[in-house]
Amino acid sequence: MIIGISTKERIVADRLKNKVAIITGASRGIGAKSAEIFAQEGAAVAVWDVLEERGHTVVNSIIENNGRAFFCRCDVTSNDQIEQALDQTISNLGIPNVLFNNAGIAVVGEIEEISEEEWDHQYAVNVKSIYLVSRVVIPNMRQIGGGSIINMASESAFVGFPMHPAYTSSKAAVVHLSRSMAVRYASESIRVNSLCPGTIDTELLQEFLDQQENGDAVKKEIEDMHPLGIGTSEDIAWAAVYLASDESKYVTGAPMLVEGGILSL
Repeated sequence: MIIGISTKERIVADRLKNKVAIITGASRGIGAKSAEIFAQEGAAVAVWDVLEERGHTVVNSIIENNGRAFFCRCDVTSNDQIEQALDQTISNLGIPNVLFNNAGIAVVGEIEEISEEEWDHQYAVNVKSIYLVSRVVIPNMRQIGGGSIINMASESAFVGFPMHPAYTSSKAAVVHLSRSMAVRYASESIRVNSLCPGTIDTELLQEFLDQQENGDAVKKEIEDMHPLGIGTSEDIAWAAVYLASDESKYVTGAPMLVEGGILSL
């Protein structure tokens, strides 16, 4: 694990000042960029991931750029690892008032092609992990008077893709899980929203394209489907900053669409 605080002067907007944020799946892609920008905006950031070397790299970069960060190896499908990671986060950074359930995977294959094990793993990472992490973080948020939970969903929650039935259905589940949580915890000042990106230029996208016979053509097709083209991790990270900040204090239960306009077609 790594913890550090730089004493260098920094000039930031401080939209997340006094926030302690847990970001799962934060060693790469949207999670890593969110950790970077959260820290720039004043949050102390706990980076949870199974990719240790890359997680340390994210944390070191934050510290070098005048931020405060902590890394803990955590498999978000494991109760024991989640509880240990939370204890370490609280000991090193304080009680979290922001939780960004970002960890996710994408299983590719039609219904007849996907194995039962692949289906279960898809749901374990994308949906069950939100339940497992949230249920131990919420009591701590309650102690400090509330907080914000952001659950990573997708444009795919609202659109059918024949090669992604496990992924799309898991993301639809995230949207409705978030709504149920929002209604339950609003009275305790805990807001819960889902974040629904479009196609984002990440390693996850590249891994999918690498499996295609003509990845460049597929990427062009995907880009053309979105009026604003393929997005970046930074596009999503700034949306997460809004949901984590007090600027969104009247927003809960919302599926926040950051999908380049595809759902308007």
